[in-house]
Amino acid sequence: MIPKNAFANEIQPSSNREKGIAVATFLVIIGLFLSKITGFLREILVSYQFPDDLQDAFTTAFYVPDLVYQLLVGGAIQAAITPSLARSIRLGEEKKGIRSVGIFISAAAVVMLAAVIIGAVFAERLYPVLYPNPDKRDMVLMAARASRILLPQVFFMMLAAFSIGILNAYKKFTATAMGPTVYNVLVLLSILFFGGPSESALYRCVIGIMLSALGYFLFQLAVGFTYLNSFRFSLRINDDGFKTIFFLAVPILVSSAIIQINTIVISSFASSFPEMIQFPLRNAVTLWQLPYGIFAVGVGTVMLPSVASHFAGGRKDLASDLLSSSLRNALFLTVPMTALLIMMPADIVSAVFRWNSYYTADRVILASQLLLGYSAAVIIHTVIFIYNQAYFAIGKTYVPLISGIINLAVVFILNFFLLSIYPTPLVLTVSYSVASFISAVFLSLFFRKDKELAPKHLLRFALKSSLCLLFMVVALYLANKIPFIPTGKISEILYVAARAVFGLLIYLICAYLLKMPELRSSVNRIARRFRSGNEKPADK
Repeated sequence: MIPKNAFANEIQPSSNREKGIAVATFLVIIGLFLSKITGFLREILVSYQFPDDLQDAFTTAFYVPDLVYQLLVGGAIQAAITPSLARSIRLGEEKKGIRSVGIFISAAAVVMLAAVIIGAVFAERLYPVLYPNPDKRDMVLMAARASRILLPQVFFMMLAAFSIGILNAYKKFTATAMGPTVYNVLVLLSILFFGGPSESALYRCVIGIMLSALGYFLFQLAVGFTYLNSFRFSLRINDDGFKTIFFLAVPILVSSAIIQINTIVISSFASSFPEMIQFPLRNAVTLWQLPYGIFAVGVGTVMLPSVASHFAGGRKDLASDLLSSSLRNALFLTVPMTALLIMMPADIVSAVFRWNSYYTADRVILASQLLLGYSAAVIIHTVIFIYNQAYFAIGKTYVPLISGIINLAVVFILNFFLLSIYPTPLVLTVSYSVASFISAVFLSLFFRKDKELAPKHLLRFALKSSLCLLFMVVALYLANKIPFIPTGKISEILYVAARAVFGLLIYLICAYLLKMPELRSSVNRIARRFRSGNEKPADK
């Protein structure tokens, strides 16, 4: 049973509430940082263990399992489970909320199991349809067979994700922070011990990854058992709470599926190029999603249950204040990362991924071009993610769905027409960034219809952060002019790191001189964590 005092009263002093949110955000960011770093190492190991065709097969094999996951689970955790359970707790209806969430998870598990079986049966027929280039038929068939092995991992990932969603509703962020890192470490070991330059090595590797997902779920179950053992398997789909969650979740499930369909669409266009492009494309995605996945996701994940609680309690003013500060704080952390990707794309790609002859100089150039096209997405998707979390919190899950449809349509149209005029891989990623910008504008304008909930003080922040960004870009431009050529891998990494640190220092000094409160907020968040000692206010 869940402890009676597991959840503190929502009405608490503002300073305590802000301290709890700050420490929770810090913990989540640390967890996401470790997760992304181990994910980075995974990409490096893939480029080290597999030659070109197997790298692309490895990357392509994940697309259909990821689509199944997004279609049946996807953002349902953020869209429905976390805010719905948080609202139930806030309104004193915890048992009812647990029952409804349990029914939703049970139904999703049954459907997911069926989808995994169907996907495994038809994988070798589906992949040649998605990737019809006859010159890459062997690679596509290898990807299909690997995908069949990977599909069971989707079921375990779903169970782990639901566990995290429930714990986040109770604001037990410490218990969920390290799970993805555990999974990535297990995946790293699978690639390290089973990867190699052969088709059989590819299949052994994905078997290890599938078992890593099982280990991930068992870890998450163990650390959150106190809060998860009250849930029981049930298919009473006539439950009113289940219906509420279901109708909240369906739009965002479709929206999440659209995100993965978008990835497949871009990947399908990429297959039209004669060179092996899937793995460099994945590398570019990994790099731009590193700062976004750490800072934007970290801030938004902590924001979600609190905004849902404020909204359920009729405190739109508190919800608006939290949304405003979360959006500014997330952007403050992601804006300088965009400058690094714009000013040093080839250097970053080479330093991170080029460890042996498998990753050629041509691949570095290709991946850096793709990364340059994605660079603006770091800022744009920070805005999209924070707004989406806010829509989830207030129950308007249909809005992110509309945004996703707009994004998918624009990506397809731009790629279809631009590639016929200017057939270069850069089009793939620029079209994605342009489509994302349109989606971000739509989300922002639609949200501002409710004046009480609309975020505040963004114009001043935008002007100051743009000025800081400008100074950082100029500093990096001058640093790039230094006539220095690294002579080894260590010196190459240190050279890239030194310029990155220099650019970030210029950004922070500029923010300090402009007296940006977001800088103080970031410093205080870290200081509060270390002052808190053994206290865990985020878990109260």
